[in-house]
Amino acid sequence: MIVVYKIVTTLIYLVLWPYGFVRSAAGSRMWQGRLGKVPSDITADIWMHAASVGEAKVVGFLADYLRKTSPGLKIHVTAVTRQGFKTASRELGENASVSYFPLDVGFVMRRFLERLKPRMVVAAETEIWPNLVLQAARKSLPVVLVNGRMSPGSFGRYRLISGALRKILARYDRFFFKTSEDADRYRRFGVEPGRYEVAGDMKFDAPLLPRLPEKIAEIRARCGVGREEFLLVAGSTRSGEEVRLLKVYREVKASHPHFRLVMAPRHVERVAEVKSLLDSEGIRWYTYGEAQSPASESGDRLGLVDRMGLLNDLYLAADLAFVGGTLVEIGGHNLLEPVWAGTPVLYGPSLGNVIEAAGYIESHHYGMKVNTAEELSLVINAVISGRRTFAVKTESDFSQAATVRAGKYILERLKDV
Repeated sequence: MIVVYKIVTTLIYLVLWPYGFVRSAAGSRMWQGRLGKVPSDITADIWMHAASVGEAKVVGFLADYLRKTSPGLKIHVTAVTRQGFKTASRELGENASVSYFPLDVGFVMRRFLERLKPRMVVAAETEIWPNLVLQAARKSLPVVLVNGRMSPGSFGRYRLISGALRKILARYDRFFFKTSEDADRYRRFGVEPGRYEVAGDMKFDAPLLPRLPEKIAEIRARCGVGREEFLLVAGSTRSGEEVRLLKVYREVKASHPHFRLVMAPRHVERVAEVKSLLDSEGIRWYTYGEAQSPASESGDRLGLVDRMGLLNDLYLAADLAFVGGTLVEIGGHNLLEPVWAGTPVLYGPSLGNVIEAAGYIESHHYGMKVNTAEELSLVINAVISGRRTFAVKTESDFSQAATVRAGKYILERLKDV
């Protein structure tokens, strides 16, 4: 099976090469990466690979930990997709160089490894590339899988190539799995205890935002929210949710006049629609950051965010957060952003896209699910009144984090290479 894979990938390369060569010569970073080209001034101690956005963030957390622990470490990250490349470039900053992932062809991988000169290869989640692993093994480079996972569907497909997969996985140095279920599936392909750890999910290891009092005060001032007022930030709201949040706003404000709400629709192009809704409901509003009255004079107005890229700051300044796409059948948006900002988070029952994050939040008591707008009102009232409290994530929660466990192993293993 491995021989067939090598033949097929070589044929694909020969078909793509003329186009790729022209695009690479014209300056395409994607095709330069695909053909295994890397600038001559770039070398790395560790080559980390991520497929797309989620994996790029995971390796970003790991790269950040490694560079803080070992500042002189040189890291290179590859990504398969355009969005993954953009995310890695943005998230990693000066922590690593970034390029596109080479085509998984034997001589392309060999050329890439010879140019990059890594001492270790680290791949994230389900990135199992046979020629990469085989070429690394020929150079005696340790290959480590972090945040490893295998879905039931993938397990069924891998069983069809069980023999070949066993040979590839046997060349890995170490595995760090998300769950015991993932470990059990890999064990069916020869990965025995002693070669792996169930470390947890690295996507929960994003660094906490610094909660600087002066920054929080500045953000609240832009919101027209006073120090003593209670601020709920409703982020990534979708059509059908705003009208429910307005009902919550009225109900809570009737009992707590110092209650304030700032809403940030998921899509900026819907702001005009939300403004019309507010006008039709007779609710006074203002847009975030506009020249406005002091908090004492604007407390009966609802804040509306009409720009992208502000949610992290808003969550940082909030007393409580609500994440949208959960009170309507969307499946939820990023529930973890408020957690990293140190703010308790509430969300509705539609969690198909974020079920793991919801479980993590509830198990640590960083927030909770509410099933209806009425329940949301009750919980907010209870929080304002002090009858319900939530935990806030702190740096101490990272002591056994998945990123730390994988990072410590990688640094120790590098000493032997």
